[in-house]
Amino acid sequence: MKKKTLFLIGTAAAAGIYSAVTGKGPFNKIRFKEQHERISHYVETHYPNAPYAPIEATGNGWVTVIRRLGMPKIILYVTRDEAGNYIFTESKVANS
Repeated sequence: MKKKTLFLIGTAAAAGIYSAVTGKGPFNKIRFKEQHERISHYVETHYPNAPYAPIEATGNGWVTVIRRLGMPKIILYVTRDEAGNYIFTESKVANS
């Protein structure tokens, strides 16, 4: 194989591994499986059929953005208490 081809294959493999470790792209639902289950139930209960952005880890929990057609987006903060219960906190974002 040519060096350029090997370099491109190596770069693609490194990007795939990085995505898997950080939970980006299709790996987001794998990394945050339990959080996706809880958040999708919360979103479906409070905002039926509204999609939400990939989950990101924060220092104290997780965050995602709920998108609603023609309405302000909602930043959803998710934490867990000492008993392991999920706590959801919303913050509306002005339409941009």
